[in-house]
Amino acid sequence: MHKVNIKTKWYSRLLLSIVIMAVIAVVWKNISEISRYDFELKYGYFIAGSALIVINYIFCFLIWHRLTITLGLHVPMIKAARGWFLSYLGKYVPGKIALLLVRMDAYRGFSKSKVAVATIIEYIVAITASCLVLLISLSFSPASIPEYVRWIAGVGAALMLFALYPPFLRKLTNRGLRLIKRDPLLEVPTFRNILLFIGAYIVAFLLSGFALFLIFNSLSPVSFKYYLSITGIYSIAGLIGLAAFFAPSGIGIREGVLFLILPAFIPMPTVIVGVIAIRLITTAVELFLVAVSVITEKIFSNKRLK
Repeated sequence: MHKVNIKTKWYSRLLLSIVIMAVIAVVWKNISEISRYDFELKYGYFIAGSALIVINYIFCFLIWHRLTITLGLHVPMIKAARGWFLSYLGKYVPGKIALLLVRMDAYRGFSKSKVAVATIIEYIVAITASCLVLLISLSFSPASIPEYVRWIAGVGAALMLFALYPPFLRKLTNRGLRLIKRDPLLEVPTFRNILLFIGAYIVAFLLSGFALFLIFNSLSPVSFKYYLSITGIYSIAGLIGLAAFFAPSGIGIREGVLFLILPAFIPMPTVIVGVIAIRLITTAVELFLVAVSVITEKIFSNKRLK
C-alpha cells in the first residue's frame, strides 16, 4: 500500500510538472509579443473586477451556509465563514482532501458524514451550474466553439441533476456511508432547494465570468458580446481544473484551457496577462478573506468570554 501511495504521489507530481511546463512554454513563446503589446491599464476596470471576485466568494459562502443548514448543521455564521474560507486554502494541497478536513474541524461536534455530504453536494451543484452556464453561453456566443462541447455540457448537466434528485441522492449517499460504517442520513435537501442552489451557483459563475471580462478590459478593449463566451469557457476551465486531482487549485490546468480557447477572439497577450492576473488576484482575495474571517471570529470569541 505504501509503495502504491509513493507511485501515485510521483505520478501526480509528474503530471503537474508537465502541465506547468506546458503553460510556461506558451507564455515564453509569446513573451516578446507581450512586451511589444500596447497595454493601457484601466484601473477602474481592474478594481471593479477585483471587487467582484471578493463579492463572489462571499456569495458562494452564503450558498454553502444555507446548504449546511438544510442538513441540520447549525453553526454560527462567523464560525462557518472562518471554516469555509480556510477550507478553500485546502485546494492548494493535491488531492483536495485538506479542504474536507478543515471543514470537518470547523463543524466539530457535528456529524462528519453530514459535512462530507454537504461538500459533495456543493461540488455536484457547482458542476451542474457550470455545465448549464456553458450551455447558456454557447446559445448566445458569437465565438466558434465545437459542437461536441455542447453535447458534453448537456449530458453532464442531465447526469448531475439525476445524481442530485433527492431519492437517488439519499440512496447513493447512505450506501456510501454504510461502506465506511457511518450512520445513514435521514434527510437530504429537497429538490426545490437543490434547484435554488444550482440557480445561485449559475449567478456565481456569471459574476466570476464578468470579473474576468473586466480584468481583460483593464488591459485592452474586449467587446461585451464576448462576455458569455468568456464566462462559459472560464467555468469549463475551472471544472476541468477541479477534476484534475493532481493540480492544486487546478493550477496550470485552468490557465492551459483558457490559453487554448480564448485567443480565438481575444489577443493572446491580453489572454496571458489577464489569466495570470486573475489567478494572482483570486489567491490574494482568498488569503484576505481568510485573514478577515479568522480575525473576526477571534474578536467575537473574545467578546463572548468576557
